[in-house]
Amino acid sequence: MDFDFKKPLSLYIHIPVCNAKCDYCAFYSVPKSKIEKSAIQAYTDGICQQIEDLTKQMDMPFYTAFIGGGNPGCLTVDQLEQICKSVCKNGRPVEFTTEINPESLTEEHERLFEKYLNRISMGVQSLDENALSYMGRNVTLKQTLRGIDLACKTKKNTGCSLSFDMITCLPDFHNPVEDLQNLLNQCKEVQPDHLSVYALTPEEGTPFYKRLEEKKTQDLPNSDEQAEILTKIWAFLKDKGYEHYEVSNFAKKGKESLHNSVYWNYGQYVGLGPGAHSRAFKNGTVTAYEVHGNIASQSVESTVLTKEQALEEFVLMGLRHKQGLDLNRLENEFGYNMKLLKDRILDGYSIKNGRLVPDDNGLLISDAAALEILH
Repeated sequence: MDFDFKKPLSLYIHIPVCNAKCDYCAFYSVPKSKIEKSAIQAYTDGICQQIEDLTKQMDMPFYTAFIGGGNPGCLTVDQLEQICKSVCKNGRPVEFTTEINPESLTEEHERLFEKYLNRISMGVQSLDENALSYMGRNVTLKQTLRGIDLACKTKKNTGCSLSFDMITCLPDFHNPVEDLQNLLNQCKEVQPDHLSVYALTPEEGTPFYKRLEEKKTQDLPNSDEQAEILTKIWAFLKDKGYEHYEVSNFAKKGKESLHNSVYWNYGQYVGLGPGAHSRAFKNGTVTAYEVHGNIASQSVESTVLTKEQALEEFVLMGLRHKQGLDLNRLENEFGYNMKLLKDRILDGYSIKNGRLVPDDNGLLISDAAALEILH
């Protein structure tokens, strides 16, 4: 993969193992019970070798790093430490996150946050048992509560940053504001720094999608109902001191996800593991890489993006977050005719400090705004 190693590079590592697949999940992963321990160790060794091959070409640390899945907690603590050591070969990233499911976090993981990691991202999804059942979640409420408590303890003991994922836009039985309040109550004196609140999206090929198609589960809210639900959530979280800085993401001041911001600001990043993507920027060319295969064998496909393809990605990403679309890059890197822009700005967007910036209403229509600019 051909990166500009003189510029910051972020790293995503996919761990394609989980305890059991949730019904709504479309990411590539394999249940741990179906994989030999030796295969998981071989995968860990292979990922570390790829990381070290990259670090040999760099004279700086990765800007940010993110271990995702699947469920990275399905690796042993020693295997996770092996990966962390490889990532930190040139120094510790500014932000180093691991995802981990509530049932997998242990007190032993604390040593990784003392040496390497500085951020936990935990998929809570809901504290409503009916919601967990409806989604086909593979973690019980009891396990979830235990995981939240231990994540808060890890934050208290190590000073790491703490982020929780929640799922919303479920049928009428679910009260999203109450669900979020229960999460904050569970955290007690150690509040999360960051929350990601996603609308449940049926992904084709998943068991949840099949149940919905066969009408064996309740229909999800329509777009107008979703907008009403999301608006209530945004108001609630604003009242709790969380800034709404991206369509689905909220943070205490200064605690925005730096890693995800690399994607939204159209920065350079490398993805390792099956299903992972990369974006490389070199000599005015944008190259996309996608990893194909499985836990035992992977191959990488590369595509040099046309100017139009790169422009589309840049605009779609830039309008999703409150920092906004960089108009200088829009003009100078992509040759956009800025005279056209003023007639294409939709309500909910305004120009501030050389960027096209959304308010909350703008975030609701970010895709429509992007299409208007691209047309």
